[in-house]
This record gives sequence, structure tokens and C-alpha cells, in this order.
Amino acid sequence: MRIRDLRNASRVVLALDLTEPRRYWSIMDELRGLVKIVKVSWVTLLTIGPEGLSKLINYNNDVYFLMDAKLADVGFINSIIAGKLKELGINGVIVHGFVGKVNMPNVEGLDLLVLVSMTSGGELYDANFEGMISMVKEINAAGVIVGGNKPSLIRRARSYLGNDYVILSPGIGAQGVKPGCAIFHGADFEIVGRAIYESENPRDSFIKIEEESKKAECSQ
Repeated sequence: MRIRDLRNASRVVLALDLTEPRRYWSIMDELRGLVKIVKVSWVTLLTIGPEGLSKLINYNNDVYFLMDAKLADVGFINSIIAGKLKELGINGVIVHGFVGKVNMPNVEGLDLLVLVSMTSGGELYDANFEGMISMVKEINAAGVIVGGNKPSLIRRARSYLGNDYVILSPGIGAQGVKPGCAIFHGADFEIVGRAIYESENPRDSFIKIEEESKKAECSQ
């Protein structure tokens, strides 16, 4: 399963950074049939452990799982970690762009998403945006992560990358960016967490946000 093939299946990536193990299962059950891509993180791994994550992935085998690892080590170590994550069933992994192309992990069958701009801070990222975005094609990454609150950078990324690479944008909902805005400026997917899993009705919230994201409208 590759993330670029899911562009027409959904616009919303569900971010699960939960500290209660049972909630991973209840949220996924509630969103069954709706959610196509789930972003997990070190919070997930530290909460439910490798075995728990593997079980969650196997139980939801029709869902693409993206690990927000933000890898930032030398290439040898990054490749080991990425390989271990793939063994758990992870489909894609996020790596910091500042490590450079020589340190990018290389694991066959695993999507590589390069973080090129953060939603909060990240001034050094933005100052080196051109260098990191130009590296994406050289390492054959699947795409990039660009903060949804930075529309000009989303547009620049799309202009350079064209349609062969995906753009995922976090910061939607709880961080203030309205659903649809990142899509409007050129992103393929919007990453949403708390606005869904902290709502009284996660299923209804997911449906509403998905509809708004697909409209790709922005008044901000």
C-alpha cells in the first residue's frame, strides 16, 4: 500500500497521539470504514508498545499507517529503525529533512515522507526550505510534510514537486487551520488529531472534516 494511491480515497489523515491504550482500539472501531490513513508516533509506541502497535495495524489491515518517527540520526541507524517499523506493519515513515540525503533511510517498500517545514517554530527549517525540497526528488521520497499554517510554503512545494509527490499538512483543527485550507493551497492530505478524537462524536467529526477538506475552500 502506497500513500500516493490513496489521494482519491480520503483527504484526512487521522493523527493518534493517545496516552490511554484502550482508546486506540475504540477510536479505530468507531471510524471503521471511514479512515484510510492513520499517523502514529512515538507516543503511540510508548503507550501500546511494539506488540500493541503491530496488533492495531493487523486489526485494521485496510488502513495505511504512517509513523511520525521524525528520524534524525545517521543513515545507518535511520535505516535500522525504519526497517524495524516496517516489520511492525508500518507503511510509511517521516524523517527530518535537515539530516540531508546521505542520511535518509532506504527500506524497500516503505514510503519516505520528508519533514520540510514545521507548524510551530522551525525558523531554521524555513530558512533552508529550498535545499530540502530539492532533495526530495533525488532520494525518491513519496512526498513531504509542510505545516498547514504556512500556505506559501505549501504552494512552493507543489510548484517544485508537481503532482508526482504528495504533500501532507498538519496543524488542522486544534492548531487553528480550518479544514480545506491546506488542500486549497496545494496539499493532498490534511492531518487532523484532537479535533476528531477529543470530540464527543469522533465519527461525525471525521465525516464533517472530510467533507470540508474535499471542498478545498479557504477563508483564512
